[in-house]
Formats: sequence, structure tokens, C-alpha cells
Amino acid sequence: MSAKPNKNRAADDKAKLDDIERGLAAAEAPPADLLAEAEAEGIALNDESLNATRLRNVWLSVRNNEAAWKKARTLAELSQRAADESRAELAKREKALTEREELAAAMDADLAQKEAELERARLAAREGFADEQRGVLDNLRRKHADLLEQISALEERANTEAQKILAEARTQARQIREEAQHAFHDQVDALSRERAGLYSRESALAERETRLKADLELAEAKQAMLGQQFQVRLGMEVASVQEERDSAQARYELERARREALERERAELRAVLARYGGDPRTANARIDELVEHNQRLLDELSRRPPANEIDEVRSRAARAEEAQAEAEALRRERDQLDRQLRYQLINVGELEVLRDQRDALTAQNETLRQSIKQQRAEWEELQSKVGANDPFPACSSYDRHQDLQEARYLRQPESLAALADDLRHQMAHSADFYFTESDVRLFLAGLASNRLHLLQGISGTGKTSLPREFFKALSGGDDAVEIVEVQAGWRDKDDLFGYYNAFEKRFAESEFTKALYRALLPANADRPMVIVLDEMNLAHPEQYFGTMLSVLENSIGQAGYIDLLTSPLDSLPREFDGNRLPLPPNVWFVGTANHDETTVAFADKTYDRAHVQELPSRHQPFRALSRPETDPVSFDALIDLFDDAANTHEDAVGQAKTLLDDSLRKLFATFGVGWGNRLVRQLDLFLPVVVAAGGTPTEALDHVVATKLVRKLEDRFGVQPDNLDSLADRIDQAWGSFDRTNTPTKTIEKIRKEAGRLRVGFGS
Repeated sequence: MSAKPNKNRAADDKAKLDDIERGLAAAEAPPADLLAEAEAEGIALNDESLNATRLRNVWLSVRNNEAAWKKARTLAELSQRAADESRAELAKREKALTEREELAAAMDADLAQKEAELERARLAAREGFADEQRGVLDNLRRKHADLLEQISALEERANTEAQKILAEARTQARQIREEAQHAFHDQVDALSRERAGLYSRESALAERETRLKADLELAEAKQAMLGQQFQVRLGMEVASVQEERDSAQARYELERARREALERERAELRAVLARYGGDPRTANARIDELVEHNQRLLDELSRRPPANEIDEVRSRAARAEEAQAEAEALRRERDQLDRQLRYQLINVGELEVLRDQRDALTAQNETLRQSIKQQRAEWEELQSKVGANDPFPACSSYDRHQDLQEARYLRQPESLAALADDLRHQMAHSADFYFTESDVRLFLAGLASNRLHLLQGISGTGKTSLPREFFKALSGGDDAVEIVEVQAGWRDKDDLFGYYNAFEKRFAESEFTKALYRALLPANADRPMVIVLDEMNLAHPEQYFGTMLSVLENSIGQAGYIDLLTSPLDSLPREFDGNRLPLPPNVWFVGTANHDETTVAFADKTYDRAHVQELPSRHQPFRALSRPETDPVSFDALIDLFDDAANTHEDAVGQAKTLLDDSLRKLFATFGVGWGNRLVRQLDLFLPVVVAAGGTPTEALDHVVATKLVRKLEDRFGVQPDNLDSLADRIDQAWGSFDRTNTPTKTIEKIRKEAGRLRVGFGS
């Protein structure tokens, strides 16, 4: 009886674990109703009467159900891990309970054996041991009851511990979920801090750029001062050379006097030498002979000891001593003469060197005098020439060009749709450049929204040809197009605009500056014109084109100016406003870009301020219609067409903004991508022109989202391929509220292309 409740409890626990396992197995497979719905929809897909809208809705429904199923599966896996841990703990508890049950069964068997023995003892004793038997039996019954109570307590304790383990498992699962949520929020906060750091770095770079501009202006001022200080330094150098010449002349006179004194002293020494026998070497030889003779005499005296000979020897010794003393005196005199002679020879060498230096300085002084005279003549000639020239010779010559001072007759196009079609056929018929209707529409709409265009694509796709042929057809001639080849060494605005030479008092005008000035003249003031920066990203555009980016951004709705000079000059060209060149409103700037190892990447601020368009790798030829030659299109008339389109299609712009704010902003915000008023302002001008030129609102908004927003997802840290696929599906689903007929093809393809590239990069 003691083992039965424990076995029932273990069976109940095992049944609960089996139910959990069956639930997990059911969660690992898609729901039966989802499979049935997918199968039913698959049958419907074969029905020819099913339209495209139903297909998209069915597909989105299946994808949403699949995402929900994946989420349920993840939760089920977490629950399974917790259940596995609980099941292992319960297995341990069950084993302990089984051991205790076996112990209780053994104790029951022992008790039964003891009861049988007692029964036999009772039968044997019957009467004599009846009281003692009853006492022992009562004692055994009390022990049996105690054991049953202990077994019941153990069962209750095991059940309590099992429930406690299950509660701890549920608590751990809940903590794991909370920790995962906290980790996600921490990651979002870290990304926000990183983005704030990037913003601060961008601000620091902007301040550094401002300081560099100030340093550049200071350097230009210093360069101007150098020209003024040239004459002062030249006069100082002339005075220094004259002073050195006078000093050298004085040293020469002093050395000449010293040489004359040395000549006199050398004559006196020669007289002394003549008095003492001429050559000192002869005197030395004579002394040596006397010493040798003296030695022989001494030897003879040693061999001849007689007195008379001794006297003779003494007399000879006395003479020898005198001769030796005389020889010593001559030796000393010889040494002194040698020293004087060497000193005289050194002085003579120094005099020769000084004479050579004097001759060289005299020749150098004469050369410098002639050079100074020639430089002064050249300077006076340059001053006379520069005084008669203009600071901007090319721009001033345009002012004297009669054809550029007469306004042209310009036409007004009927509509943007007719204009786009006419330009497309003109480019194909006259130059064999075949662009699609969408490419021409988007380029035309870009003129309405941005003054700066960025054309991207592989080499040979027509990035330079499109703006050149477009504006030739629009403005009626090659003079409306200026192509500037960007060099890899460009680092500042002087490489683009040119620079002022303070020495020559003339501005070195670049082709860019001359093209801007030509656009201000009466013949071109109402003509659309373009400056093409070929291979714009060979150098950093933010360095050499940074001034233009600021001017274009700050001149929206008002006149813009370019500062070319630090101070006003005389005889400036007619269209200048003081020292500033006005920015012509009828000029657009188009930069072509290749992306390879020789180029640099555009900064986000350049992308955000430009109309970005990527041309296809191949263009399909079509039958071009011959159009009669027409007059150039008026810039003012083109702007009026842009304004009319904005007023006409204001509702479509409002619907596009609603889609951006209500749906797309949340979707892109999960990736840390956002936008401000600049994109909305560009959309206000861009979308109406696309629609007025024959396109659809989806074509315009799809282009803006793909080039402005999806581009920021490329190479972004932490972006996963599955998240990008989910983003593409959700954008496709949300787009139905904006346009049920057309889909955002560019946006979807670009997102899925980036997801595929990331999968290859992740090795999957």
C-alpha cells in the first residue's frame, strides 16, 4: 500500500512530460491549417482567372504565417530546453523515490515475516505469552504506521520539489527572454550612441574644414605680402653685397701692407744668410765635419800621451770647443731662420688665397650688379604690362564679344511629356544614343529637384553622353555643355575655380569658372546649360567641390555667389558683383562616377544633396523619329512647366509622403536609417515632373527610395540577409496602400541583391 501512491505520482509526471514532448513535436512542423491554406492557394495559383493582386496577397499571407510559425518554433525550442532540464531533474527524483519504494517493500516483507513468526509463537505459547504477544504486536503496528507516515511525507516532499523545479524552470525561461530583450535594447542604445558619435565626428570635420579654409585665406594673404616684400628684400641684398665688397677691399689693402712688410723682412733675412755663409745646409755640413775632425783629434791624443802633444791637443781641444760653440750658435741661428722661412712661406700662400678670393668676389659682385639691373628692368616691364591687362582676361573678352551680348529667341515647349519624348528621339536620331523613356524622365525630373546630379554605372553606359546630348538637344548647341576632366590630385577649390596670382595681378581662370561666367551673359542667361565633371570621384569631391556644395545648398530660393577674390580689384568683368561671381541659376552640375580601385567613395552629404541615377549596362535601340530643328528651350519656360506640374500633381505627392511617414519610416528605422526635410523637399519637385512626363508615382517614389534610403543599407554593420528579405516583403505589402497596380521594382531588387551579397559574404 505504501508504494502505490508513489507509483501513481510518477506515472502522472511521466504523462505530463509526454504531453510536453508531443506539443514540441507539433510546434516543429507548420500548422495543419497553414499547410491546408497553402495547398488551397497552390490550387488557386493554377487558375487562369486569378489576378496579380490575389497572387501577391496570397504570397504575403503565406510569408506572414511562415514568420509567425518561425517565432512559435523558437519559443517552443526554448520551452523544450527548459522541459528537458525539468525532465532530467524529475528523473533523478523518480529514481530516488523508486529506491525508497524498494526499501519500504523490503521493510513490509520484513514486517510480514515478523508477523508470521509472532503468529507461530502465539500458537506455540497460546496462553502463556498472550499478553506479551499483544504488546509486541501493538509495537509493530505502531512502527508500521510510522513507516507509512514517513513514506507519505517523502511522497509529499518529492511532489513539492518537483513543482518547485518546474516553477524554477519557468522562471529561468522568463529571465532568459527578459535578458534577450534587454540585450536587444542595449544593442539599440549602443548603435544610437555610435550614430551620435558619428554625428559629432562629422561636426568636428566640418569645424576642421572651416579652420582649413581660414588657414588657406591666411596663406593667400601671406602670398600677397610676399610680392610687396620682394623689393625690400632685394634692396637689402644689394646693400649687403656692397657692404661685403667694401669689407673685402679693406681686407685686401691690409693684406697688401702685411705682404710688403713681409717682403722687407725676407730681404733682411736673406742678407743675414749671405753674411753667415749663405745656405744653412752648408753650415750644418761644416759643423758635422768639425765634429768628426774633433773626434779624430781626440783619438789621436789618446794614442799620443807626450806633453808637447798634450799641449797641442789642448790647443786643438780649445779650438774644437770654440768650433763646437760656434757650430751650436750656427745651429740655433739655422733653426730660427728655418722657422722664419716657413712662416714667410705660409703668409705668401695666404696672400695668394686672399688674392683669388678678392678676384672671385669682384667678379661675383659685378655679376650681381648686372643681375639686379636686369631684374629691375624686367620688373618695370612686367609692371607696365600687368597694369594694362585685365584681372580676368578671358571673362573680360566675353564682355567684348558681340554675339554673347545679344539675347536669343527661345521657345516654350508644349508639355513635359512632349519635351521628354522629343529629346529622347533627337538624341537617338542625331547621335545614336538610345536611352529608355524612364531614364530620360528621371533625368528631366532630376533637373527640377537638384542642381547636382550623380550618374553611376560601369564604363561605357553613357554617363557622359546623356547630359551632353540631352543639353545639346535642349539648348540647341555644343556651347551649352562644358566637360571638365577631374584630376586625381585635386585637393581644394583652387583646382576647380583657379587662383589669383598676386605677382602678375591676374586670376588664372579655369574652364569651370569661364563656363559659369558665360552662362551669365545675355545670350545664355535664359538657356539651360550644364557643366559635366567627368570621373568626379577620382579625387575627394568634398574637398575640391565643397564650396559648391555649400553654395548650392544655401542658394535654394535665392541668389548664390562664389567668392573668388579676397578684396575687390579694378577692371573686373561686367557681370561680377564686387569680388564675387554670381552663381547662374540656369546651370546644372553633373558628375559621372565609376567605382573601382582608382576612385574614392562619395560621402553621405554628397549623395543626400544630389539626384542619383544609375544607368543600365545595355541600351536597347529603337526606331528614332526624325524631328525638325527647333529653337532652344527657354529656361524660364522650363521652370514654369516644373511649377505647373507641382501644382497639378500635389495629391500624388501627398500620398507618397503618407506612405513614407506611416509605413516606410518605421521599417527603415529598425536598421537605423532615417531622413529629413531635404528628401521631402526633393520629392515635392521630383515626383510631379515624372508623372507629368508620362511616368507613374510609383516610378518616381521607387527611384527616390532605392537611391536615397536603400543605398544606406549597403555595407551597414549588423544587417542580416533574412532581415533584408523581410524588409523587401513588408515594403511590397505596404506599397499596396499607395499603388495597387505597380510595384517598387528597383527598391525590391536592390534590397534582395544586397541580401544575396551578404549571404555570399557569410558563406551560406
